[in-house]
Amino acid sequence: MRAAKEVIELALAEVGYLEKKSASQLDSKKANAGSGNFTKYARDLDALPNFYNGKKNGFAWCDVFVDWLFVQAFGVKAAKKLLCQPDKSLGAGCGYSANYYKAKGQFHKHSPKPGDQIFFLDSAGDVAHTGVVYKVDKLYVYTVEGNTSPQAGVVGNGGGVYKKQYALSYNRIYGYGRPAYDAQPEEPATTKKGDFTLEMRVLKNGCKGADVKALQILLIGNKCPCGTWGADGNFGAATQTAVTNYQKKNKLQVDGKAGPETMKSLLGAA
Repeated sequence: MRAAKEVIELALAEVGYLEKKSASQLDSKKANAGSGNFTKYARDLDALPNFYNGKKNGFAWCDVFVDWLFVQAFGVKAAKKLLCQPDKSLGAGCGYSANYYKAKGQFHKHSPKPGDQIFFLDSAGDVAHTGVVYKVDKLYVYTVEGNTSPQAGVVGNGGGVYKKQYALSYNRIYGYGRPAYDAQPEEPATTKKGDFTLEMRVLKNGCKGADVKALQILLIGNKCPCGTWGADGNFGAATQTAVTNYQKKNKLQVDGKAGPETMKSLLGAA
């Protein structure tokens, strides 16, 4: 089952990230901080064909941050279904994103749940900011938001990823998009090369199974050994090091995770 906790864990891990003044050092949480609206989130989604209706780096990124979390957690195909978004989506805009949920009957005005996408109004009454709900109690909803600040209340274009909280009755909460986590099928989007069928999601430390074993075989074939146990189907520290070494050697984004860019490179080299 698709679990909201996967998105929440990723969101909390990104707290403290600051947007950059230019398209440099995008993977660092703190380096090159500025007000240019450049982020790793937009860079990664811009690299996916037909995800948005155009490139988004350098523009307001609160909704891009949310979409990036879902792609990281579930892969592109499942993320689009969960977010109710089509190909070439307008979902980098908060109002459009909320309307996609509405069109599927998955938008709620009250009673938020962890894993919901929360939407806020600006002072003019327009839908203008968003984040992810990570906790709810009897009085408050707790969120992780991109492009905000730690200041109380709604802050759009604030420049960083922060945890926030709001009274459930707060008048600038527009509502909640509710991804149908449990309704998503387990069959992933795949890409094939020879005998390999690899999930187009992020394989990372802790993943297990046939797709990890196929990844390890590809890494070993590219002179990036995966430690003593070789292709054992367990993505541990040795496989993470192998992925990192492959990314460095091939001038890819270096993060130790086998996402779509790394997988496509490996499959092309096989």
